[in-house]
Amino acid sequence: MSPSGGPPPLRRLVIPGLFVAGLFAISFFRQGPNTAVTSELAITGPTMGTTFNVKVVTNDLTEANRERLTLLVRAALDGVDEHMSTYRPDSEIEQFNRGDTEPFAASQDLLVVVAEAQRVARLTGGAFDITVGPLVDIWGFGPPGATEAPDEDTLQELVAVTGFEQLEVDVEGGALRKARADCRIDLSAIAKGFGADQVSAALTRQGLPNHMVEVGGEVRARGFNESEQVWRIGIERPISAGRSVQFIVPLADRSLATSGDYRNFVERDGVRISHTIDPRTGRPISHNLASVSVMHASCMTADGLATALSVLGVDEGFELAERQGIPAYFLVRVADDEFEERQTSVWTSLIENSSSVGTVDEVR
Repeated sequence: MSPSGGPPPLRRLVIPGLFVAGLFAISFFRQGPNTAVTSELAITGPTMGTTFNVKVVTNDLTEANRERLTLLVRAALDGVDEHMSTYRPDSEIEQFNRGDTEPFAASQDLLVVVAEAQRVARLTGGAFDITVGPLVDIWGFGPPGATEAPDEDTLQELVAVTGFEQLEVDVEGGALRKARADCRIDLSAIAKGFGADQVSAALTRQGLPNHMVEVGGEVRARGFNESEQVWRIGIERPISAGRSVQFIVPLADRSLATSGDYRNFVERDGVRISHTIDPRTGRPISHNLASVSVMHASCMTADGLATALSVLGVDEGFELAERQGIPAYFLVRVADDEFEERQTSVWTSLIENSSSVGTVDEVR
């Protein structure tokens, strides 16, 4: 269990948050539809080793309704934790990790997330890889935390047992299979986004289409806020000290995920080592991309793509995002606390087609 009494945390992979504090939920005043709403009911708490923040626009602000919705949100997130936590010996993913190379009968949720992870891996040439956990550990970003860099022989041994090609996913047949018994998977770089999607779907089924769900910095927004305005999400300026908003994103019926390198790192011999590991080399990234944000209908997909683009870096990542039509926003470090912005054409189009005027009424 986590110190806060919540469910055990999902093991951190290369998600910068990772941006647990990476995104701010911001509401702007803008003319919206005349929906008879009263206020936003806020639900917060711990989950997956991070926190969640949910705002639901509703007429029913009673304590009984708050408790009902809290249980609904909690159940959706706990379901993700039960299937995908690498800190729980009884979780579904840990049962798979302990198994051999025989087909493993998996739940639909686990199959959906692993299948999407594999799709993103193929799309990005292996820059996203859910088998990379042993490499994260050896560089000091997993339990118990390494104290020195691995030697070349150890590094190559671990590279040999990782790789998304080690996995087979049969969604129709309901099974996962790994090529090597010592291969294990970790969904920390995509599960938070999936959790946000699950909560949003649960609220929608309850007839509550106006809500904002944030899990560990990954955001899914639907409808409008209590002022009948489009939800606005602030991308954090990736500076080493303090917090400020770099860019405002109008978010209606979309998701936003951000990945970056400035919150989670270690220093060895005066050199900063990024927690983001390139699965293709087994080494921490060393380029000057400070953060990358991705918009998508699915928060799960946005989460995985943001991590992959962060690994690829600004040149390779931007070219891939532009070619694939991915709405992405890159912040490139040019000096200490100085950044250059790069936006894909799809990102620019989406922002230009949204209202960009209004007054901030909430920052988180």
